[in-house]
Amino acid sequence: MSRLARILLCSVLLALAGCASQPTPRAPSTPASPPGGPAAGASPTPPPVKQVRVGHQSIAANTVLFVAADRGYFQQEGLDVELVNFSDASQMIPSLSTEQIDAAGIAANPAMWNAVARGVPLKVVLDQATFRPGHGTTALLIRKEVYDSGRGHSLSDLRGLTIAFTPPGKGTTNACAMAPALERAGASFDDFTIQNLPFPDMLPALANGAVDGAVSAEPFMTRALQQGVAVKVMGEDEMYPNFTVAFIGFSGALYNDRPTAQRWVRAYLRATRAYLGALAGTSSELSRDQVDEIVARHTGIDVATVRAMVPVGINPNGLPNRDSMLYCYGFFRDQGLIPQPVSDSAMQALWGTDIVEDVLRELGRQPES
Repeated sequence: MSRLARILLCSVLLALAGCASQPTPRAPSTPASPPGGPAAGASPTPPPVKQVRVGHQSIAANTVLFVAADRGYFQQEGLDVELVNFSDASQMIPSLSTEQIDAAGIAANPAMWNAVARGVPLKVVLDQATFRPGHGTTALLIRKEVYDSGRGHSLSDLRGLTIAFTPPGKGTTNACAMAPALERAGASFDDFTIQNLPFPDMLPALANGAVDGAVSAEPFMTRALQQGVAVKVMGEDEMYPNFTVAFIGFSGALYNDRPTAQRWVRAYLRATRAYLGALAGTSSELSRDQVDEIVARHTGIDVATVRAMVPVGINPNGLPNRDSMLYCYGFFRDQGLIPQPVSDSAMQALWGTDIVEDVLRELGRQPES
């Protein structure tokens, strides 16, 4: 081979070797996320799940709470809500004050006002149950034989009768709601004898003639009417329209944890509106049958009775009726059931509805009529 041919052959071989050694091109890598946050366009990191312990009783007044828990409204807000059952409502306030629970359904009765007077840092936040028109879940019943005899047809016609109230009688929110109606009728609690009986004992007492009437609540009211042992005279929605009989109270710690408190309120308001929509037949999220099943599961009341009961009333914006609660404060003070007055500073600190107002600015208000 000539010298020129050898040079040409070496050049070709070197060129081939150089091509073989070139690296295979790679697709460009995704840029790393900047420190401290996700890459641009990524979904924000959800807030950490927070556990909230809620005291309750297995009664229909907690319908919205049960709906929020069962239908996932709390979970959607990143809340792990544990429902803690209490057999006695009076036990919930001490548990709330010591932060064994974070929230609870409470009545504005003497026990609540006395706790506030002692400096217990609870907050009135949300409506739990209100006697809105058509939602008188408590009512005055008169035994059918008494009613048929011509007595007990109105609040002005109770003189000499024996009427059952839950203990301690006039020291209950049901008595407080009845007081202004008695006054309008020209009557008073002095016109009749109060017999202290728990709600479950009122039905047999009416049936056997031990009492002439009862201020009875659901489901016992419906059962008494279905069995024909009593006649309904007046619901407490007529005695004191829009009277808040129970509210959701927060502990000081939950109230001060604003992000968690707002998430809780948002879930509860969404459940409130889904519930009211189910009653009206306008909800796309919840049906009346589903509501009845939820209430039956949590209370042990059969579904047929739940469906026949007067449904719980609640403000669509979640706001309790402050005026009715303050009326009860004065009513119980007049009876000597709140010996130590609530100071002006404690009264001002009691209200935590500003959290509800914050959430309403986001969700929007609804008509309350």
